[in-house]
Amino acid sequence: MQPMATAAVQARDEGSGVFGFVTALVTLYFTAAMMSQFNEALAVYVGPSMAVIIGTIVVLVFQSKRNVASFEQGGTYTTLERSVLERSPTGERVEVPDLSTESRFGIRSMMLVYLVYAMLVGSVEILGAGLLF
Repeated sequence: MQPMATAAVQARDEGSGVFGFVTALVTLYFTAAMMSQFNEALAVYVGPSMAVIIGTIVVLVFQSKRNVASFEQGGTYTTLERSVLERSPTGERVEVPDLSTESRFGIRSMMLVYLVYAMLVGSVEILGAGLLF
């Protein structure tokens, strides 16, 4: 990739790493809260120790099936935000970043998403289904 194209991609995607990190943290929080509630409900029927074992098995089976399904879709997963297909000098079709569009990671859109995340986590905590309080 040319230096100008690389600079354009970096400028366009500035902030996407922070967004991904915050999204991963929120996903981890909700997964842990869900598993905590699931284990508490299951503990009523089979006891706390067995509930943890059953909960762990359920998560592992679900995750395994999900991973297998995602990898069996043909292996065409791309990490580019927007891309176009172009022909290489050898005649092969390759996927390259589309530099004509602006980034979706503007400060306003990022703050809106962070506000929605905070409202979701806050509402879960207020309802008493969270992990923090």
